[in-house]
Amino acid sequence: MFMKTRWLIFDRQLKRSNSKKLLIINRKKQKTDHSSKTQNKKDNPSNRPLTTHSKSKRKLSSISRKAISKRKKRKMEKVVKVDEPIDRISELPEPIIHHILSLLNCPRDVARVTALSKKWKTIWDSFFFFQFDEKRFNSSKKDGGEKFMNFVDTSLLTKLIPMDTIHKFKISLSQTNTKLNLSMYRWLNSAINKNVKELEIHIEEKKKRLYKLPNFILTANTLTSLRLYGCTFDNEANIDLQNLKQLSIKKSYVNTDVIQSFIRGCPLVEDLRLVHCTGIGCLHISTLVKLTKVELHECHGLVLVNIELSSLLSFIYIGKKSWECKINLVGCENLKYLTLKDPNLTDEVFQDLMTKFCNLEKITLRECDNLERVTILSIKLKELVMIRCKNIEEANIDAPNLSVLEYSGEKIPFSSINIGGLHEVKLHLHKRKKGFILFKELLIFLSKFKKNGGWKMVISSNKNVTIHEKLGNVQHLKSDDLKLELIKTPFKLKEYVSNLLRMSRPKTLSLVSSSSSEFLKFVKEKIMSREKNPKCCTYYSKKCWLHYIKDVKMVVFEGGESGGTSQNLQQTTFRFIWQ
Repeated sequence: MFMKTRWLIFDRQLKRSNSKKLLIINRKKQKTDHSSKTQNKKDNPSNRPLTTHSKSKRKLSSISRKAISKRKKRKMEKVVKVDEPIDRISELPEPIIHHILSLLNCPRDVARVTALSKKWKTIWDSFFFFQFDEKRFNSSKKDGGEKFMNFVDTSLLTKLIPMDTIHKFKISLSQTNTKLNLSMYRWLNSAINKNVKELEIHIEEKKKRLYKLPNFILTANTLTSLRLYGCTFDNEANIDLQNLKQLSIKKSYVNTDVIQSFIRGCPLVEDLRLVHCTGIGCLHISTLVKLTKVELHECHGLVLVNIELSSLLSFIYIGKKSWECKINLVGCENLKYLTLKDPNLTDEVFQDLMTKFCNLEKITLRECDNLERVTILSIKLKELVMIRCKNIEEANIDAPNLSVLEYSGEKIPFSSINIGGLHEVKLHLHKRKKGFILFKELLIFLSKFKKNGGWKMVISSNKNVTIHEKLGNVQHLKSDDLKLELIKTPFKLKEYVSNLLRMSRPKTLSLVSSSSSEFLKFVKEKIMSREKNPKCCTYYSKKCWLHYIKDVKMVVFEGGESGGTSQNLQQTTFRFIWQ
């Protein structure tokens, strides 16, 4: 508005100046015409002033037109340059906005988010999400259960009836009884009648009694996601969920017949999760052509897993030593992510898996105590995680595209490893009787990274963190519990410091670097130049680490050299007092 007014004023000033010029020129011409009439009457001077006047007028009008056109061009250029930024939040697809809104439980968060965009506000008005949790009503009291049931009945009566469809319906109970079961039947029936898309039932009772799921839920064709916790099923129930894409069953009793009914009645399932379930026995999957992810967590009684699907991309199996389960993944040649926590896994079975799956990008091995020697040859592997595999003696890794390596154990088993593509290494070394052997193994392992420059090392022990900007002769590595991290990217190191202060709140943070280090300047500015009352988290209930610092003292120790180089280093230590 200010720019528009400014240009209007400029137009008026230009017109006034042009009119003044025209008046001056006309007066001069009139004087010359009058003098010419008196001196020579034979001439015809009457046409001269008219011709000159018309020419000058045309000339001035053309000048003014050019000036106006130039001004318009400049204005258009400014409009293009000072154009408003693109509202990318409003341009997000509706399914993504729905997913974000479904994660918001607090009404305040909803109000803040919907204030970002008018589109989000209209989507929220048409996005119906019901969530009821009995724990918030203190059901241990006599009237707690009654208050909860009255609240749910009132909410559904006032809000659910006018609606045609609802997006998500979630209900959590900490007890079950005859009266509550009748109410549950009525509430779930209301949600199904309103064509609910996502349904979540969470029954967590102290006596571990399971809730028998009504059969009408298993024939709701509008459901795309079904999450069940603490349920049991009718063995003769007809399961027909033609649009279901996500199925999660936890802490429930599911026998083989029910599982096979789910597989037959849910042809479009993409994500299948069975967590702490009992009664399964055998799991055979070969007809779910859309299935990409399978998770099996400590399912008691599971003895056989047989999956024959080329669409499977991710497989997670978590077992126990007392439960021996045979895993057969024939035909899953496109598998990319494999996670195994199986104390009964042998070297032969693991090597057989490695030869079958050449497209693996991430391998995670947790507490696989029977593994002793591991050999991985892969071009596509990008991330390798080995956590507490206590009996492993030797690991040979030849993966040129490996970028992340994470290991946790008592010893370092990597006899040979290709570190050409690595960008991040995490080591968590536990207490060992002969600590000097660990120190020797660690120095040998670190020597492989010294040749390839640019690595930064982070050492964490007993709430004390030391960051070395260069890999040198580090002497104080002995500790009962040592966490060591090698980082190659400077951006990752800055991100690591922020996460470290947010998550662990260390007692001391030390930096071994040169006095002119850019990273040292970044840390000093981040910690020492902070505000007394930070305003970064004004609108959030959970505050960042800046709000919890009571006091910080910085101490600088001069001297020391890195790796025999001539560059002197200094150690800058920040000592924190947290609130």
